[in-house]
Amino acid sequence: MSRILFVISLTVLLTACAQQVKRNSLDPLHFDGTPVTTSIIEGSGWRSKIVVYHCHPDTELQVAYLNLQSGESFAALYYQGLLSLMQIRKAASGALYIALDEQKSLRWHTKGDSGILKFLAADHTATEQILLSDCKAV
Repeated sequence: MSRILFVISLTVLLTACAQQVKRNSLDPLHFDGTPVTTSIIEGSGWRSKIVVYHCHPDTELQVAYLNLQSGESFAALYYQGLLSLMQIRKAASGALYIALDEQKSLRWHTKGDSGILKFLAADHTATEQILLSDCKAV
């Protein structure tokens, strides 16, 4: 992928992540009456989706996903005041996104509408630490 396309793709992803998901009376509702907070934006050769997750312990996590026509996928996740840009990697099941910045070392693993956020220090002897668990898309 050309460097220009990569920069444009990340710009779209960051823009999508920065948007506030607005809830009004016209928003669709889940069967339990709660608002659906997923927002989808599409362009030529790309598709972006923002998903809000509720996680344990009582935390809301907003994730913007960017899927390119080339098959590459990225995510932008805002956690504890830091924006982490991630790229999809192979996983046994579901989707595993790993931070592009090794110093942040976040891992976001999703399967269906569930997710878990982990931290893995940039050290070959480190073990993963769970930061947020039982994340469910709302």
